[in-house]
Amino acid sequence: MKARYLVRFDDICPTANWTIWKQVEQVLERHRVKPILAVVPDNRDPKLQVEPARPDFWEWLRAKQDEGWAIGLHGYQHLYATDRPGLLGVNRRSEFAGLPPDVQREKLQKALEIFRHHQVRPDVFVAPAHSFDTHTLAVLRDLGIRVISDGFWLAPRRWRDMIWVPQQMWQFRRMPFGVWTICYHHNRFSQRDIERLASDIARFAPAIISLNEAINMCRETASVADHAFSRLWQKALRLKIRLGGLLRRKEGIDGAP
Repeated sequence: MKARYLVRFDDICPTANWTIWKQVEQVLERHRVKPILAVVPDNRDPKLQVEPARPDFWEWLRAKQDEGWAIGLHGYQHLYATDRPGLLGVNRRSEFAGLPPDVQREKLQKALEIFRHHQVRPDVFVAPAHSFDTHTLAVLRDLGIRVISDGFWLAPRRWRDMIWVPQQMWQFRRMPFGVWTICYHHNRFSQRDIERLASDIARFAPAIISLNEAINMCRETASVADHAFSRLWQKALRLKIRLGGLLRRKEGIDGAP
């Protein structure tokens, strides 16, 4: 099978960078791309308070879901409570991993209640910082969410009684096969980033699929080979993050990738 790609945008909330997003949305609509929007239901992270709150945020979100865009439950408040890397072992910060199951349940129930209040249904779970644990998965299953946008396999797989649609890249790259999710954080976009996004979407548009199409490709449970590839990809990603951190400290730049 030729490579297929999904596009995901994290940190979507009422106080996001809507000036930049207007240009992003135009690119997506021009090429009929239906991305995953990872939405923070009750944002309390000051780093995501970029612009004044969009007054029609939830109305806009419902309209996008009606158009076939996928809505991700991106945690609850985007505040990190522990230094646990969770199941995937990528970042040492988490809104969920390491917390008691009842605390995690309370957070996720409150998050879902906000979605229900605004008549938006989450299609997929997207953990802040890629960090969650087995208790998170158990709570999600109990609450009716069985799809996760995460993991580093080559294609969607069933694991731990969930469907995992892997998320492995942060820029488009030509791949020979597999299903690849490219994750963007548009709040930090420069004009150059917009131009690159527009160019990449135009080039890859025929191979970009929706979340539902990716879920329909899930036919197998994760194999030994899947886990072996995932471990190699994780090691490469952790090395990249460490090198990026060293570079930022050297340059005196605050923040994490």
